Amino acid sequence: MAVLAGILLVSCGVDRGKWANPQRTHLAPDAGFGGTSGPPTTSGAKPTTTTSRTSAGAAFTLDALREVDPCGLMAEKTLKGLGEPAENRLRDYAQCSNYMKDTRGKDLNFTLTIGETATVKPDGKTVGGLPLAQTELDDHTACFLTAITDTNANQGITVQTGTRDASDSCTPGRALLEAAVNRIREGAPELKVDNRTLRALEPCTLFSNAVLETVVGTGPRTRPNGLHGCGWNGDDVSFSLRFRIAMKPDDLAETSKTTPVNLGDGVTAQQLNEVKTGARCRLEWAHAAFPGDNERAEVVSLEFSRYSAKAGEDVCAKTQTVAKSLIPRLPKR
Repeated sequence: MAVLAGILLVSCGVDRGKWANPQRTHLAPDAGFGGTSGPPTTSGAKPTTTTSRTSAGAAFTLDALREVDPCGLMAEKTLKGLGEPAENRLRDYAQCSNYMKDTRGKDLNFTLTIGETATVKPDGKTVGGLPLAQTELDDHTACFLTAITDTNANQGITVQTGTRDASDSCTPGRALLEAAVNRIREGAPELKVDNRTLRALEPCTLFSNAVLETVVGTGPRTRPNGLHGCGWNGDDVSFSLRFRIAMKPDDLAETSKTTPVNLGDGVTAQQLNEVKTGARCRLEWAHAAFPGDNERAEVVSLEFSRYSAKAGEDVCAKTQTVAKSLIPRLPKR
């Protein structure tokens, strides 16, 4: 379990620093770099997808889950039954956190993520009528519970619970998760977004093989990443597309040491080009405003990585080519 604990801390993002900071803010900015359109028409064969997606029901399909406001699933009534809630923090389209106090006045931190892949398989238990995948750190300071909505992909709604001391962190997490599952089944609140939103798009469908082969080579292997991201792998290379709610890349340019790049169609992206033992290029731009937040926006992020740098290859030129093919498939800005 010691090795598993380390993996879970990385993959699920246990944020111990938050426990030491009593400040509460409503919206948590992303610290990283950084109407719905119809389905795109692409040429060439579709990329190979490594996971099959079978939903638990109409309310739990990917399309339905993309509409859900994750903070709306962390109802004050439910949280009050577990202690003293703070304000919910919307961290991304599908993620919300609340750093609250339990009934003893001790730190009790929740992060709810829709569309996350569980690190373990269900063991026969259920929550809200869905299979439950559960694991806990050896010191009992963190618990990870996922209500599986897609058994093939082992993907679902995850509640991560963190405490400062060694206590039962799984019981309150399960209570919140069960309430969230029931709320979705009964009719979940919808996240309010701009009419140019990227929220409803399926990232894995936006490129043809012909486009992807310019960055990852023939036979790209496709792997969905949550509800709003997708990755493609080839030999010694990877490429990813992600839509997220984040700080506006232009506002982070000086700190992130990025440079503006004109991609055409009215889009100027911030570009990060790194060449060391490997080579990496990242392009990001704000596509749509996020209602009620002047600092954050709906951000498009593309990243190309070659693990061993290849002489004469311009990784950013390739990334820009893919980005330019994507722009016409997005809702008009």
